Amino acid sequence: MKVIVNTSGFYGGTWFEASDKEVSMPDGVARAFLPPRGHQLSLPSSSKKAGGKAAVKPDTVKSE
Repeated sequence: MKVIVNTSGFYGGTWFEASDKEVSMPDGVARAFLPPRGHQLSLPSSSKKAGGKAAVKPDTVKSE
């Protein structure tokens, strides 16, 4: 799961620094620290808009 780390710390035995960048974290670890249970992690804005899944644009093939 891609998350934003708001509070630096150990999550699932791995150290994560707080930043505005998306990081990958196992779902089982991340869910315990996401709202409404916690405030230490948050979902990236693109995931919030897409209903929890990251929006992916389909590849387009241009023929010449």
